[in-house]
This record gives sequence, C-alpha cells and structure tokens, in this order.
Amino acid sequence: MALLVGLVLAALSWFLFRRWRRNQQASQTLTLPYWRNSAAMTGAYLLFILLGAGITRIMVGFNRSGWADLVMVAFFGVWVLFGALWLVRFLPSTRPKPAWLGRSRGWLDALALLALAGLATLARLL
Repeated sequence: MALLVGLVLAALSWFLFRRWRRNQQASQTLTLPYWRNSAAMTGAYLLFILLGAGITRIMVGFNRSGWADLVMVAFFGVWVLFGALWLVRFLPSTRPKPAWLGRSRGWLDALALLALAGLATLARLL
C-alpha cells in the first residue's frame, strides 16, 4: 500500500513539475553549448593554474631560502587571481558583464602583471 501511495505521489509531483516548467521561460544555462563552453574554460583555467605551479617551482628552484618560498607563494596567489579574472571574462554568462571587467589590458591587468614581475624578481634576488 505504501508503495502505491509513493508511486501516486511521485506521478503527481512529476506532472505538476512538468506543468510548472512548461510555463517558465527557457533558460540559456540548460543548453549544451553553454555547458560545453563552461567546461572548456574551466579546464583552461585549471591548466593555467598548473602552469603557474610549474613556473613557481622553476623560479624558486630546489635549494632556496625560506623567504623565497614565501614570496613565490604570494606570486602563485596573484597568478591564480589573475587567471580567475580572465576566467570571469570568458565564461559564458546570461547577464551582461560590467564595463570594467570587459576591458582587457586595463588597470587590473597592469596591476597583476606588475605584481607578478615584482614578486618573481624579489624571489630571484633572495
């Protein structure tokens, strides 16, 4: 009896859900190209992080001081945030992006590149 009641409730819930969904606007986030592009950009971001980890390891070397390691941790943090900025710029979205985010080579990019160069130089000097 409990199984029959469960099946009836499940069928009724499914019917009401389909009826409600039919009246909703179609969401662009439910399309295959949206998810494919999102997955591609997320994969590119993960590769960017791996590249940053490799650069960090090469820059520090294997027998460096502890201070150089700390500076390269900051370098890696700026690297990840810089990649996140570009990830947000290129991820597909249903809302328009703000103007300050859409401009490439803006003040955020210059600030991140200067920080990366400064931290890398400092790590090599230590």
